[in-house]
Formats: sequence, structure tokens, C-alpha cells
Amino acid sequence: MLHRPAGPVHGSVVLVGPFAEEKKAAQRALVEAARAWAAAGWDVLRLDLSGTGDSAGEHGAATLGQWRADLRLAVQFQRERYPDLPLTLVGLRLGGLLAGLEAGLAEQLVLWEPVTSGAAYLRQCRQRSTLRKELTGGDEPAAGAAPDDGFDFDGFAVSGELSAELAASDLGTASWAGGRRLQVVQIGGSARPKKPFAELVEHAQAAGLEATLTTVAVEAFWASIGLVDTSAVAQATLDWLQPGPPGLVAPADLAPAAEVAPGVRATVYDQWSGEQRLRGVVYEPAAGGASRLLLLLHGWSGYRVGPGQLLTTTARAAAAAGMLAVSCDFRGRGESEWQVGEASLNSMIRDASRLLATFLDRPGLQRATLLGLCSGSEVALGAALGEPRVDSLALWSAPIFSGNFDWQRRARRSRAMLGGYLRKLGRRETWAKLLGGRLNWRLILRAVGGGRSAEDSGVADKAPDTATQMREFETFAGRLLFIYGGQDPETAPSREFYRNFVERCGMPHRFVEVAGANHNFYSTAWQREVLGTTLEWLRQPQETL
Repeated sequence: MLHRPAGPVHGSVVLVGPFAEEKKAAQRALVEAARAWAAAGWDVLRLDLSGTGDSAGEHGAATLGQWRADLRLAVQFQRERYPDLPLTLVGLRLGGLLAGLEAGLAEQLVLWEPVTSGAAYLRQCRQRSTLRKELTGGDEPAAGAAPDDGFDFDGFAVSGELSAELAASDLGTASWAGGRRLQVVQIGGSARPKKPFAELVEHAQAAGLEATLTTVAVEAFWASIGLVDTSAVAQATLDWLQPGPPGLVAPADLAPAAEVAPGVRATVYDQWSGEQRLRGVVYEPAAGGASRLLLLLHGWSGYRVGPGQLLTTTARAAAAAGMLAVSCDFRGRGESEWQVGEASLNSMIRDASRLLATFLDRPGLQRATLLGLCSGSEVALGAALGEPRVDSLALWSAPIFSGNFDWQRRARRSRAMLGGYLRKLGRRETWAKLLGGRLNWRLILRAVGGGRSAEDSGVADKAPDTATQMREFETFAGRLLFIYGGQDPETAPSREFYRNFVERCGMPHRFVEVAGANHNFYSTAWQREVLGTTLEWLRQPQETL
């Protein structure tokens, strides 16, 4: 994604995000930072590394060498457009490690809460994966392990080669040749400099760089459950950047479409929804001929790629199976326009309805399926009623529809998270963080408080209440597939609610439980089961009770 200034350009930026689910949580923050810098005269290129996000390739085949080559290619693109202006590399978390390893490519280097030791980061990844299983009570499927001594990190296959490359990477021994200025940004509640960051700045200064450590009191948004205001982080970097002489915006030769998998063509897409633009990606068979639309609807605080790239993987598999799959960001999320706080469940329902109306006008598309994950399932229930050509809904981890927050639902999450944190108190590393003042109390309190705030909190445009919505949904004439994780605390009450509803209304339906899985199916094996079950169900249009 390229964010271009409207007026004079003072320099170019290449922005690389973090790893795995940290990227999903940080996506909106990176988008908003890029927009703010572009408004101030910086031409910003954001990229998904090979095998991540919307980019082609498999995550399990990704290597650190390939990701560094991706970064060099992005820098070359910006250099060719602005050869006489300063170039800045900005990296968050693991993206910071990558940027640091390629420090010589840029005049200015910005590292947001960077991973300084790849080996330490790998240990933390494994610990977080173990903790996540403990919080849900689930066990990682044996089939989820990556080959060649790699591992499955919450649905992301990490190869043995990538693991070995990361373990050998350390910014403390990196070369800073060619670099001029460095800003290390420490993000969190403490103003006391972290030892690895202070040492990193000293190392850079010894190499002759103008190096600065900046602390910003903002929640660790790459690990946050909800959406966080990160404008202070973007502003701290904007204040530090040294602009070059103003120039003109350079043209960019970008292809809007590409074949991202065998037989699958992806096209960047946008359209109006009200007064704002929706943005996303359309996947279709390269040979054409799709007759069914699959509209993928992400969760409340996520974006179109989904947890563990599950929605992107599904969209590509659906296109390979002959469908046209549309994966867009709702307004106020991901790449789409609008402010985060303006979005509501109701606005998301309208976004989905407008996408349906647009794509079902295409020649050849006769029927549509809505596929929703978590809150996206609530959106599917609301959007399905306005279009008779929607004949099926695939609902993953569907909560009980509630335009106003369900306090019982929040209590269930609170109990589950509290139990997990109590188990964690038995760990030595937990007490080390506690005594060292390194626990994120804000995040812990939010998790124990129920995980996330009300979907429609603070907005006037609220969705209908549960009784009203489900009464209207009784008229739906299509099929329903419900998939839940066996260790998701919301599974039992939600499944009971929907089972009673569909049986009372006589709706064709199927319920599937993925044994051991959590809410977002954080395992490659669980994701394969979810995807395989959904595609098989779509191929059986006459399936009934």
C-alpha cells in the first residue's frame, strides 16, 4: 500500500510491520501512522512480506533471507522514485529487527519496540503459544507442527530454516554502516529505558550514528485485544524525522492485480459505502467463470486477513474452487476510511449489504454465501435479510447476536481469562516480570474485565437488540453452517442459542465443533479443519438437517 502526499514531498518511508498475530493487532495503527506521515509530506510504502498478509507465498515457506530481500526491493522502489530525498526505514517489533539488519539502506532508521534478539523472541513466541493454550484449556494438535524442526505459532507455520535464521539474528552485533540517524521508540507505561534498547542506542552511537531513545506512554497495541489510540507514537517519529528539500510527488507504476496462487487472481478493490471508501482484495479464478460470491466478514477489531491469515487462506481456496471471494475491511478498520470510533455493528452490516449489491450485479454471479468470523457472524445475520440471492451463511465462532453488549458473554470471558492468569502465577517468569515492574496491568485488567468493550459503545448508530434481530432473521430461507472451537468459553451458550433458534424455525443447518480449538482457531491443523469443512459444505447445496 502506497500513501502519497497531496502536496510537496520531503522524503520517502518504507514501513514494515510485526510478526504473526502482532501484525493483525497492529494493522490499523500502521495504516493511521502512514496516513499521518503522508499528510505531513512523506511518501510511505507499507508492505506485506512474502507469505504474510495479502502477499503471495506460504508462511511456512518464508525465510528471513526472503523477507530481507522483500525489504530491499521496497527500498529500491522508493529510491528510484525519490533519488534525491532522504529515505527512512520504520519497523515495528520483528519488523524492527528486519529494518535494523538492513540499516545501511536508509539515511534514517526508526525502530518501534524492536525485537533486538531473534533467539529471545523465539522463546517468547513459544511461551505465548503455550500460555494461549493454557488460557483456553486446549492442546495443540500434533498435526499442526511445521516440518523440518519448525513449529506452529498460533496458526502460523514457522519453518526450521526461518527459526534458525531468527535464532542467529541479533541487533547488538548488526552493522550500521551507511546509516546516519537512528530513533528507537520504547512503547509502554514505563519511562525507564529498557536495557536492550539503551544498549542498542549506545552500539549505534559507537558506530557513528546520531541515535536517540524515545519513550511513549501508549499501550502495547501489537498485543492488545482491542483497538488503541497510537497517534502519539506516530507523532513522536514525525517530530524526529529530518525532511529533505520539498519535491514533487513521483508517479508509481503499480499493478492492481496479480496471480497470487496457482489459478487464483487477486485484485485490489475499493468502493464507496456512504461517504467513506471500503478497501480490500477480490480473489477469483484466473480463468474466470465464477458463479457464486463468497463475502468474508472479519471480526470487530480485526481486518480482512483474519487470525492466522485464516480469511485470506479461505478466500484463495474458494477462488481455486471456482468462486469469487471478496475480503474487504469494514469502515474504520484496516485500510478502509473512517475513524475507528465511528464504526458500529450497524455500519458494518451496511458495508456488507453494499458489497453484496455491488458484486451480485456482476454477470454470472447467481448466488452468494456470507462467511463471518466472530462479530462478522453478527454482520452476516444482519446483511443476509436484504438480498434474496444470499442462500447460505457460514458462521465461525458466532456469538449470540447482541447490538448491545451481552454482560453474560463478558462474564464468561472474564472467568476464562482470570483462570488462565491464576495458572500463570505458578511460573517463575511471571514473578520475575512482576518484581521487575514489566507486567502490562492495563492489558491484564482489560482481559479479565471481559476481553473487549461493547461493539456499539459510544456511537449513536446502534444495531438492533437480540430479540428484534432474531425475529427478523426468522424469514431467512437459506442454509446455515456453525463452526465452534471446543475450548472457546462462548461455544456452549452460543451454540445452544442458535440450535434452539434454527430447530424452532426449521432452518437447514449443521453444527461442527473443532476439538480443542479456541475462539480464533490458533493452529494450522484447526484452520485446515475449519476450511475443509466449510468448502465441503459449500459443495453440497442440498444439505439439510
